[in-house]
Amino acid sequence: MTGGFENEDDKLRNLMKLKEELEKDLKKKGLLKEKKTDKQKPSTVDEETIKKLRESVVTTAHLSEDKSLTLYDINFQDYDASIDDVLKTLKTFMTRVTNINWKIIYEGLIRLLEGNISQAKESFQQASGIEANYNRLLSAMYNGEDISQEAITFLKNNPEQIYPLLLLLERELLKGTCDGIEKILTLLARKSSLWNLIYEMYLNKATEESLNTAVRERGFATLVVLLGVYIDSSRDYPIQNHTCLNVHKAYLRGETITAPEWCVFGQLAIEARKFLAGYQVDLSKIRKFEKSPEGKLFLGMLYYNMNNRTIAEQYLKAFEVQVGEYQIYAKPLKQSKIGMEQFIHLPRDFQPVSENKGILDFIEKNPGYDIYISFRSTEFVRLVFSEEHCKINYSSKR
Repeated sequence: MTGGFENEDDKLRNLMKLKEELEKDLKKKGLLKEKKTDKQKPSTVDEETIKKLRESVVTTAHLSEDKSLTLYDINFQDYDASIDDVLKTLKTFMTRVTNINWKIIYEGLIRLLEGNISQAKESFQQASGIEANYNRLLSAMYNGEDISQEAITFLKNNPEQIYPLLLLLERELLKGTCDGIEKILTLLARKSSLWNLIYEMYLNKATEESLNTAVRERGFATLVVLLGVYIDSSRDYPIQNHTCLNVHKAYLRGETITAPEWCVFGQLAIEARKFLAGYQVDLSKIRKFEKSPEGKLFLGMLYYNMNNRTIAEQYLKAFEVQVGEYQIYAKPLKQSKIGMEQFIHLPRDFQPVSENKGILDFIEKNPGYDIYISFRSTEFVRLVFSEEHCKINYSSKR
C-alpha cells in the first residue's frame, strides 16, 4: 500500500528541524550541555535517530486493533497494504495494546507472515477465541498437516461463523479441487455480497448488479475495483502498489508482467511469455504450482509444444478431471506455440468449439488452430486471500 503520508521525506525533514530547534532552546536554558572536544567536528546525523524518525513517519496499513486478528480481516480492511506494511502495523499494535490475548495473536500473525509457520502455530495455541483457533488450524494446514477432522469439528461448533468456511475454502484451493471450491463458495455467497461476487467471478458469470452490491459492503475495496475491470474493461484500474493488483493490471492491459517467485498467476505469465519468445521455460519455477488447475494446464500445453505427448497427456487429463467443466475456444494459429496466449493476456478473437472433445484430442484433430480453455477460475478465489496466501505457501524459503 502506498496511501497515507505522501511526502515522507518532507515530514522527516520537518521532524529533524523541530529536533534541532528544541535542542537550541534547551541549550539556551542550560538544560542541554554540548560535549567538549579538542577539535570541533562537523555535525553528523545520528543514524539511529534517522531510522527511528523515518519509522515514525513511514506509511503503515490502515487497520484497527480489534479487527486485525486474522489475515482475512486484515485484507478486508486494507487489501492493498503490502506484507511489510502489515508487519509493521502488527508490531506497533503489540507494543500498544494491553489485551494479552491480542498480543499473542499478533505475535502469531507476525511469525506467519515472516514464514515461521511452526512458531506461529505455537503462538496461536496459547491464545483463545475463534480467531485464534482459525489461525491455529490455518497454520497447521500451511505446515502440511492433515486438518480434516479438526476443520469439520470447527465448522460444527461454529456453524454461523465465516471462519470455518474460509478454512475449508483455502484447503480446497490448495488442493485445487474445483467442485469442492464451488460447494463452499455457494455457502459463503449467502453470507456476503463480496463472496457472492467472487462466486460469480469463479463461474465466469459476474454482473454489474453483483459488483454494485459488493461495493456497498465496503470490504476488500481495491480488489472489488480490480474485479470491476474484468466485468467492464472501460473502468479505471486501482493504482495501489500491490503484487496481486499489479500483476492483474498488467495482464488486463496486455503488458509485460513482473512478479515474485511465489506468485502463481504472475509466474505462469512470465514463463509463457518467455516460451512464446523462443526461450526455455524454467520448470523449477512452475512445478511448485502443478497442484493448481492452471499449473496443470500450463505444463500440459508446454509439454505438447515440446513434442512430449506422453507427459502432455498426463497433465491435460489431470486438468480435465480436476476442473470437471471446461470449454475449448479456438482460432487460426498465428505463431508456432499452441495454448499459451491465455496465460499472458485476455484471449482475443477465439470462438467456442461445439464438439465435446478432450483437449489433446481436439488439438490433434485440428492442426493449424490455437486454443484457450475457459474453466472455473481458482485465481479469483486466490485473490481474496491475497499475496499472503501465495507467499506463505509457495515461497522457496519455506
